[in-house]
Amino acid sequence: MTSSLYLHVPFCVRRCLYCDFYVLPLGDGPPSKRIQEFRSLKHHRFLQALDAELASLPDHFQPRTIYIGGGTPTEMGVSELSKLFSSLKRHIDFSHVTEFCCEANPGTLDQDMAEFLVKQGVNRVSLGVQSFSDRMLQSLGRIHDANDAHEAVALLRNAGVQNLSIDLLFALPQTECQDLSINLEAIQSLNPEHVSWYSLEFEPGTAFTEMRDQGFLQEPDEKVTAREYTEIRQGLSRCGYPQYELFSFGKPGYECLHNLNYWRGGEYYGVGPSAHSHVNGKRWSTLPDLSTYIQKFCEGKGSCISEAEHLEPTAKARELLMTQLRLIEGVNEHDFFKQSGHRIEDLLGASLQVWEDAQWIIRQEDTLKLHPSAYLISDSLFREFI
Repeated sequence: MTSSLYLHVPFCVRRCLYCDFYVLPLGDGPPSKRIQEFRSLKHHRFLQALDAELASLPDHFQPRTIYIGGGTPTEMGVSELSKLFSSLKRHIDFSHVTEFCCEANPGTLDQDMAEFLVKQGVNRVSLGVQSFSDRMLQSLGRIHDANDAHEAVALLRNAGVQNLSIDLLFALPQTECQDLSINLEAIQSLNPEHVSWYSLEFEPGTAFTEMRDQGFLQEPDEKVTAREYTEIRQGLSRCGYPQYELFSFGKPGYECLHNLNYWRGGEYYGVGPSAHSHVNGKRWSTLPDLSTYIQKFCEGKGSCISEAEHLEPTAKARELLMTQLRLIEGVNEHDFFKQSGHRIEDLLGASLQVWEDAQWIIRQEDTLKLHPSAYLISDSLFREFI
């Protein structure tokens, strides 16, 4: 079975207004304004703990994909990231790795960093742009502007990056008609190999959610969001990016292998505070707390596991069905039974007929697919049987 490694770097220059990931903002301004002593201390101890956690992974672990995310990995700088890569190469068998991806932020990327990533063997970069509209970037609390994003793409291309993914957001508060056109025109001009275009969610505890609850911000209308999503799908298709997952679009041969492993039920280890793992039917996550993480792996004190569970076969099959239905190709019933030991009809029960009657789901021979009209409501459908 295919396996993957995810590495969570919990640092950012500052937290974006919509973000609910575990991150430690290290400043309120550009990188030059950060408190250097605080940053260096946190980075040093994190890298020590990370090295110890990587050393604890099973000797037989041979990932096919490695993904460094966060947070902002490129916030750390070349000198500190070099220690992270050294730990990876010391403890991980790279002989089977086909995709080695690292996230980057246009506000923390320069030519040295771009060249460093390529030199370390990174063959895919996921650039967190979120929008090419300066007005929207400011409202999201990003540390970069549209020009920084264009320059970051040029830096990565000059360094030799040939597999570039750009991350964008839609369903944003106060979106204007021209924002979508600006983003599509930028994609067409910059010509990345892959685009991830996610719907913004108002997550508990974020600044956006607090602003909404206090009446300072309004969520976009559902009809407007649905229309925007349709235009995104159509626009990217015209630009040569077939959709292969609910929010993922890639030129043929450039689909994200790391995410495909998640969606197809592969196994994965996650390292770093808040990272998740799923191996041999057991799923667990690491505490989203850097201090506890350091105490555990540097000093051997206490447990660093936040949540752990062993999925029963039926629960694992239901989860597999949910993730595979995210894929535009759908779920082959025979292959699903061979992989899970369960029939789709037995898992969905009466819901299957309801979904078919509502035309939320399509059956084509022995393959089950979500209808495009159900893409944006898929989470609600999945909650019925997970």
